[in-house]
Amino acid sequence: MARLRALIAFVACVCFAQAALAQTLQRLTVTQLTLSANQGRPQVEVPFDLIVTARVRERVSELRNLDLPVLSDVELLGDSQTIVSDAHGTTYTERIRVVAHHSGTITIDPVTLDAVDARDGRAKRYSSNSLTLTIGGGIAAVAPHVDVLGILFTLLRWAIGVAALILIVRLFVRRRPAPRAQPVAQPLPPPVPVDRTAPTREDLLRDARVTLAAHRDRATVLQIRTIARGMVGATDAETLGDVLERTQAGDRVMRDLLIALERAAFTYDDDIPTAVERVLLALDAATR
Repeated sequence: MARLRALIAFVACVCFAQAALAQTLQRLTVTQLTLSANQGRPQVEVPFDLIVTARVRERVSELRNLDLPVLSDVELLGDSQTIVSDAHGTTYTERIRVVAHHSGTITIDPVTLDAVDARDGRAKRYSSNSLTLTIGGGIAAVAPHVDVLGILFTLLRWAIGVAALILIVRLFVRRRPAPRAQPVAQPLPPPVPVDRTAPTREDLLRDARVTLAAHRDRATVLQIRTIARGMVGATDAETLGDVLERTQAGDRVMRDLLIALERAAFTYDDDIPTAVERVLLALDAATR
C-alpha cells in the first residue's frame, strides 16, 4: 500500500507539472522551424549569419520559449529579430552574427521551440534541423573569374620593360666621359629632430583602456572602435572582414582587439558586460 500511494503521488506531481507548463506555453500551430546560414562556405575571421526561421498559423506579436543552441565553435557578435504577421499567420526570423576563428567542419545543434499544439492541446517541443558548415581558411584558391593568363602576361611585359630600361641605363653610363674632377662634397643638412611627444599606438590604446574601464558602455566601445580602425587605415563603414584584410597577418594582437570591439559594438544589451571585459583583455595584450 505504501508503494502504491507513492506511485499515485508521483503521477499526480507529473500531471500537475505538465499542466503548469502548458499554462505558460503559447498555443501555436507550428508549420516551419529551420536553421540556415547566409554563406555556404564561411571563411576564418570573416563574420557570417546564422538564420532561424519559424512559421506559425496564428497571428502573434512575439514567439516565446524559442531556445538557440550553444555556439561553442563560433564567436557571437550580435543578433537581430523580426516578426511579420499576415493573413496566413506569423513569420519569425532571427539573424545571429557569428565569426569562426579556425577552419574545418563544425556542426550547429538544432533550434527548439516549446509550445502547446493548437491541433490537439498537448505541450510539445519542436526541433529544427542541425547545420553542418565547412569553414575555409589559409591561402584561398584562385577564383574562377580571375584571368590568370592575363595576369601572367602583364607581369611578363613589366619584366621585359624593366630589363630594357636597365640595359639602356648601362649603355648610357658607359658612353659618358669620365669626369675630370670630383665634385666637392656638400655638407649634409642637420637631421630633422624627431617629435617624441607624439603619442604612440600603445599610448592611445592605454588611454582607451583607462576610459573604457571607467565607462563600460556601448558608446565608449564605438569611440575606441573608430580609433583602432584608424590605426590600420580603415573606416567605420567597412566590414570587419575588410578591416582584417588591412591588418598585417602577424599582428595577432590588433586582430584580436578589432574582433573584440566589433562584438562589443553590436552585441545585445545583456552581453555588453562580458563583451567589454573581452575588449579590456585585448587592450591589455596590445599595451604590454
